[in-house]
Amino acid sequence: MTALTPFLVLLVVLGVLGTVLYWAFGNDRRGVPDHTGTDFGLLVEVAAVPTVEAADVLASRLRRAGIRVSVVRRGGVHLLLVFPADAPDAKLLVR
Repeated sequence: MTALTPFLVLLVVLGVLGTVLYWAFGNDRRGVPDHTGTDFGLLVEVAAVPTVEAADVLASRLRRAGIRVSVVRRGGVHLLLVFPADAPDAKLLVR
């Protein structure tokens, strides 16, 4: 064995490790998350009301109808968010 053999083995091991890690984690094609507070993922906005009381009234109306709803505050308004499949029914109920 020469003095280069441990060095070559180390390079091969690091190369294999780097290739495996790149294959597992390096080719992520997902978009960068939006941390501005305007992206709510799968949820869509069905109403925007100025007070928390109004948001609670509308949210309870939607929950009684079997629609899952989330209320978030952005700026000075409260947004009611539902899943896209429930959006048409939710818009009818909040009017």
